[in-house]
Formats: sequence, structure tokens, C-alpha cells
Amino acid sequence: FVAPKMDPATPSNNMALSSKRQTKSKKTEMNIEEVFASVSNVQASGLNPPPARTVLTPRSAESCLKHGINPEILRIRDLESFFDPNVDPAIQRMRHEAYSQRRHEMMGLVRAERKKIVNAEVAAGQGASGETGLTPGAILAAQSKANATFVELEEKRMLKMKKRQEKEIEQMLQFEVKMADIAEERERRAKLEADKEERRKREKMKRSKLLAEERRLKELRRAAMADAEEEMRLQKQRQMHSKEKAIQAEKEAKERALKRDAKLKEEERVKKAEEHRIQTQRILEQQQAAIKAKMEEMDAAEELRQQRIHEEQELEKKQMEEKRKAVEERIARNMKMAAKIEEKRKKEFHEKQRHHEQLREEHLQAQERDRELQARQQQLMEQRRLLVLAQTRRDDERRKEALRQAFVDEEINVQRVREDRERHQMLMKEKKNLKTAMKLENVNRIKRIAEYKRLETLRNIHEGDKRIEMMLNRKNEIVEARRSNAISVKITKDNLIKVMDDAKANGNKASKLIKQFLSGGSVGSTESGAKKNK
Repeated sequence: FVAPKMDPATPSNNMALSSKRQTKSKKTEMNIEEVFASVSNVQASGLNPPPARTVLTPRSAESCLKHGINPEILRIRDLESFFDPNVDPAIQRMRHEAYSQRRHEMMGLVRAERKKIVNAEVAAGQGASGETGLTPGAILAAQSKANATFVELEEKRMLKMKKRQEKEIEQMLQFEVKMADIAEERERRAKLEADKEERRKREKMKRSKLLAEERRLKELRRAAMADAEEEMRLQKQRQMHSKEKAIQAEKEAKERALKRDAKLKEEERVKKAEEHRIQTQRILEQQQAAIKAKMEEMDAAEELRQQRIHEEQELEKKQMEEKRKAVEERIARNMKMAAKIEEKRKKEFHEKQRHHEQLREEHLQAQERDRELQARQQQLMEQRRLLVLAQTRRDDERRKEALRQAFVDEEINVQRVREDRERHQMLMKEKKNLKTAMKLENVNRIKRIAEYKRLETLRNIHEGDKRIEMMLNRKNEIVEARRSNAISVKITKDNLIKVMDDAKANGNKASKLIKQFLSGGSVGSTESGAKKNK
């Protein structure tokens, strides 16, 4: 096996390769686990190293071919094997990680495929007594064995069919014998049934006569009962008529009594209504007299109230006059007191004015002193301002220096960020290139898989054609054997039908003829025996 660059293995290719290994070189075959544990000698910065000549075991080779995998990418490669002086170390690490990840994924596919192949061989009963691989000769032997097994199964099936046909013939004979016995039993039962039917008819006629007599007697009894019921109905009607007359007379008497009672009640009601009217009129007259007396009392009380109000108004006028005089006297006293207070206020005003003049003089003097102090303070403030201005200028110089240094640092930081961004873009581009390279490798692998499947299909078609041709030849032989067997069975069935016809024609000899046929007697002897009996 030379990694996927060569054509996929076929039985003939495998045989040619095995002969080449024996003649040209003595390289040791490696299974896929040994390849996975070995270290690659390739020094290349790319993910896809060039294929190397690697001799694999048959199962490992088939597993790699089915998935289109180059065994070289399953070997271990260290980080140094991806060294390139023109490539950043981060890109080198990225390529190494992508190679390791793909290596484990491909190994998983190959392991799973190899396990399927081993399980299929175990299930098919292949790979016995220490054999580690399946050669093309073993495959052909297994196919021949499968074909032979099919033929043996077909022959066994034909023997079973022959036995089943013989059994069917025996069952037909037994069925005919049983049907003859059943026919005799049916005739005997039919005779018994006819006798029973005759007796049943006679008994039915006798029962019909008895039933007719019973119906006539029932009609007579029914007519007598109808006459008796009519008589009872007429008697009940007469009784009901007399009862209705008595009830009508009693009802008329009750109506007359009710009319008398109603007339008496009406007279009594009129009398009570008149008494009620008189009593109501008397009560109204009493109420009107009481109201009149109460109105007179209210008029007298109103006159007394008006008189009392007039007296109170007179008294109030006197009190108001007295209050007015007292107020006038109080106002006069207050005017005198106000004149005294005004005089006192003028004196206090003049005193306060002199005091304020004195205070104003003192205030002016204090203001003069304050102006002098303020002038000295302004001089001090001017000196302080000059000092602060000098300090501010020095601070501005230091701030400018700090800003210049910050600007330089910012330029350095921008340069570093730009370098980091360019490096990140370079890594992203490398990652994209790695994905593209892996996708391209997958596409190539899929093409190799398709090519392997195509060649494998052609090989299977060729082997299938051979197997079909052999099976068709064997099928023709089996069909001929079946045809001859069917003819013999048809002859036997025809002979059996003739025997059964003879047995039906001569019932006394039926069992003898059937036993003779079952014991293996010939058809001719049976027919001659039947003629002699006739």
C-alpha cells in the first residue's frame, strides 16, 4: 500500500502488491495504531505533507482507502517541524494545533472503520486460527462456500417438497376413505330424519285440531263475557243517573241558602257603613272645634310676644344711649393722653437725632480707617497676585511638559495597538487560510473516497456477474429436477384419481383397491382387478 496517491486496492492489486513486497523489499507491515504512534520525519510548514511510502496491514489499508486518508497525516509532528523563518511563531503554533486536531479526527474515522471491518469478519466466521488478515483467496473461498451452501439448501428444500407431496397423496387417500364413510353415515341419518319428519307431521296435524277446538271454545266464552259486561255497564249507567239527580238537587238547595246569607250580609254591611259615616262626621266636628280654640290661643300669645319685643327694644335704646355717652367720655380722655405722648415723642426724637449725628461722625472716621487698611491690603494682594502668576506660569510649563510626554506615550501606544491589530489580522488571515486548506483537503479526500467506491463497485459487479452466472447454471439444473419431480407427482396423482374412480364405481371393493394402492400395487394390476370384478 502506498498512501492515497495510488489506486484503491482490489483483490488483484492486493495480490500484485504482496508479490512485489516479497520480491522487491522486505518492509514490515504496520497497522494504523503503529502509524499513529510513530513520529514523522517531514519538515514542512504546511498542513498537508507529501505522501510517503508506508506499508500497511490489509485492514488498516482498507480503512484508509475507504476514507481517502493519507497515512502520513496520522503521524506525530512536533512544533519544530512547522518552522519557517518567514512565518510568525504564533502562526507556527496555530498550524501545529490545527494539524494535531485534524490528526485525531482522522484517526477516529480510521479506528471506527477498522472496527467495523473486524466485526464484519467475526460475524461472517472469517479470520480463524491466528490469521490476522483476509486475503483475496479467502474471499473467493468464502463466496464458493456460500454458493455451495445455497445449493445444499435448495436440494434439501426439494427433498422436503417431495416428502410433502407424498404426504399430501396419503392425506388425499385417507380423505376419500373418510368421505365414503361419511356418505354412508349421511344416508343412514337422512333415513332417520325422514322417519322423524313423518312423525312430526302427524303430531302437528293432531295439535292443529286441538288448537282449533280450543279457539272455538274461547270464542264462545268471550261472547258470553261480553254480554255480561254490557249488562253491568247499563246497570252502572242507571245508578250514575240517579246519583247525578240527587247531587243536582243538593246543589240547588245550597245555592238558595247562599243567596239568603249574601242578602243578610249586604244589609248588615250598609248598616255598619252608615254608623261609620256618622261617627266620622262627629270626630271631624270635634277636631275643627279643637283647631279653632288652638288658633285663638296662638293669636293671644302673638300679641303678648309683640308687646314683649317692643319693651325690649325700648330698653335696648336706653342702653345704647348710655354706651354712646361712655364712649364720648373715653375719647376725650384719650385725646388728652395722646397730646402728652406726642410731646414726649418729640423730645425722644430730638435726642435720637443728636445720637445719630454722633454715630455718623464715628462711622465716617471708621470708614476712613477702613479705606487706609484696604489700600494696604490691595498692595499686599497685588504682590500676592504677582507671586501666584509666577507660580501659574511654572505650573503651565510643567503641564505642557507632561502633555508632551503623554503625547509621546500615546504615539507609542498607538503604534503598539497598530502592530497588535496587524498581527491579529495576520492570525485571522492565517486561520482562514488553514480552514480553506482543510476544506480543500476534505474535498480531495471526498474525491479519493468516491474513486475508491467506484473501483470497489466495479469489482463487486464483476464478482457478482460470475456468481450470478454460476447460480443461473445451478438454477437451470434445479428447475429440470423440479420439472421431472412434478411430472412424476402428476402421474401418481392421475393413478390415484383412477383408483378413486374405480373405488367409487365398485363400493364393495373400494377399501381393497385403496389398500392395494397404498401397499404399492401398480396401476395396471389395479385396473385389471377392477375389470374382473365387473
